[in-house]
Amino acid sequence: MTEIDLILDASFTPTYEDICCYMNKAVQEGWQEMNAFIQQSYKASPKLAYSKCSAKPGWNIKYKKAGKSICTLYPEKDGFIALVVISLDLVPLVEAMTNEFETEVLETVRTAKPFNGTKWLMIQVTNDSVLNNVKRLILLKNL
Repeated sequence: MTEIDLILDASFTPTYEDICCYMNKAVQEGWQEMNAFIQQSYKASPKLAYSKCSAKPGWNIKYKKAGKSICTLYPEKDGFIALVVISLDLVPLVEAMTNEFETEVLETVRTAKPFNGTKWLMIQVTNDSVLNNVKRLILLKNL
């Protein structure tokens, strides 16, 4: 019998704790740090949602403030993906900060396709440097 993936199982609504336990211990701290950063910085509450989107289906955590998206976090066994939507006006500023952003984050910014005056950045959070880059992007977009 195959094991059902907690994140992909739409018939079961996981708790925040379920999601955290689903993730490998090595990445739980970064996940908790990112969630705490958003909640403390923006006084935003996490909203658990199930996405049927073919690009990244499954349970995720959405953060909004005053109806505007802050970011969406997609948990995975070995890490998580942060979806940060930035305006096209912000792209040159981020690209000019080459010393402050990891190569993979800058590459994501560079290669993301423009959509309605924005870029949707799906950033694989792989280490503390990328985690801090995502925090920086969130702060920049919400100035």
